[in-house]
Amino acid sequence: MKNKIIAVVKFNSDEAYVMENPINLEYTKYGSDTIIGTNEYFIQCYGYKRDQYCKAFAGREFDLQLTDGTIEHCNGQWWDSITKKAREIIEGNIIHVTANNADRLKNCYVFNGYCAIEEKINKLRSQYKGKIYDYWEYEKILKQEKNSIEYNTKVEDHKRWEENEN
Repeated sequence: MKNKIIAVVKFNSDEAYVMENPINLEYTKYGSDTIIGTNEYFIQCYGYKRDQYCKAFAGREFDLQLTDGTIEHCNGQWWDSITKKAREIIEGNIIHVTANNADRLKNCYVFNGYCAIEEKINKLRSQYKGKIYDYWEYEKILKQEKNSIEYNTKVEDHKRWEENEN
């Protein structure tokens, strides 16, 4: 699914990208210590490292559907990490970016960190010609949109209920 930036938000000293569609990644496992999730623009890398004192993601458990059809159960030893193997596989200069899609931001105003190939993400960013929003300004816009949608849904539900009563 093609994706594009629909808004840019000031985020600390950088920018966060609001994407038109969800950022869905396809994950592939390389050897025993590297998982790379990719799509047309974004990358998420995990490296396996056993640490007797700490657990990745505070011990949170999650599953990754891999491109070979298997599921990798991650339970504290898969770290958000660009391994040596990942650097060999990924072509281009890897940079960190911040993004999420508008629908997810309406429900929880939290951007996610990803990696990206600098050339690809810069090309995508150059296509956005709109306003650069302040962080809290954009959250207010999303809340207004969400409230408007919820209000319209309630009005439509009420009209249907009235029609069924008559």
